[in-house]
Amino acid sequence: MPANAQILLWCLLPLTTLAQISDGRLNVTCLASEDCVLPCRFSSDGRGARVMWYRQKAVVSCTRYGNTSWVVGHNSPADKYKGRTDLYADQVLEGNATLVLRNVTPRDEDKYVCITFTEPETIKSGVITVTVKAPVRKVHMEFRDEAVYCRAEGIYPPPTLTWSVEPPSEAKLFYNKTKMEEGRLGLFDIESAVQMKAADTSNMNMTFICEVASEELSKRAHLKVEDAIITPAGDNVKVPCTLPLKELDNFGLTWRVRRSEPVPSVKDLWKIQKMDTRSVWRHMMLPSVESVHQGTYTCEVQTPDVTYFTQTDVNVISDNLPPWWFYIGLLAFLLSLSYCVVGCLSSKRWRSPKKEDKEEDTTN
Repeated sequence: MPANAQILLWCLLPLTTLAQISDGRLNVTCLASEDCVLPCRFSSDGRGARVMWYRQKAVVSCTRYGNTSWVVGHNSPADKYKGRTDLYADQVLEGNATLVLRNVTPRDEDKYVCITFTEPETIKSGVITVTVKAPVRKVHMEFRDEAVYCRAEGIYPPPTLTWSVEPPSEAKLFYNKTKMEEGRLGLFDIESAVQMKAADTSNMNMTFICEVASEELSKRAHLKVEDAIITPAGDNVKVPCTLPLKELDNFGLTWRVRRSEPVPSVKDLWKIQKMDTRSVWRHMMLPSVESVHQGTYTCEVQTPDVTYFTQTDVNVISDNLPPWWFYIGLLAFLLSLSYCVVGCLSSKRWRSPKKEDKEEDTTN
């Protein structure tokens, strides 16, 4: 293929598509859920052309273009391509038959061929091999039900998952169970759980690290479970947020809370949160906490390659003591009860001698 033709093919590809030309064949790599562009050029006289795209024996797109003597229309493509294909209609008569395949999935991986019909010739393009990738975008971690969970979703090709801890440990800290499922569109979800013993809290003093990789691309997540905060109602609470020691130039910070009881209004719950200006990213202030603020708080710091999670349980002890009149009433009840008991015992003691005297008289 001439060098100028190769340059032209590269110019036709968007940022979401990578192409490599080898021996007259074109290899195109596209991202799942994005648009995939398959380039095709032909010699046009500007009067009319019919463009057909094939995938093996399936019709992907079939369109006829022309001037006023032509009718623009579409034949029926395969069902899975209906509504998913487009051509640059205003450029077809200029010799551009490039196909835009929308919302691609791994099921679209295959070899494609472009055929153009003009009078008096038919032109068949080289074979275009489409490869679809869905790299790991984010790894999520959390601690619940006495286990550390790690998961990532929407990945292709099938990923791998590995665990580690900081500081490093040679002991068998956990037995993890990993499962992977393929979704309807051919993308994979992966999840792994590290089971912990309820009585063993030593493992909670370390940071769990989960890495999910697909081919050469990978993402990691760190999870630090802090000691639970137990505080009386009305106190101010600092919920910690663990960040890496190095300075971060590009990151996002998100706070989440999982309530142990339903909350009437989540908006009202977050009204109490305040950032401490002295260390704005290191913790969140909860002033004058109440029972409604009890729950599991998670700080999530997302960087381009690693996501840091810090999870803390906040337990609020309610100080709902009975009012003063309750204690006065209780004291009066106890005094009355004691008088009744003393009276009953005294009455029984006075009646007993009379009964004995009566028995003695009968004997005589």
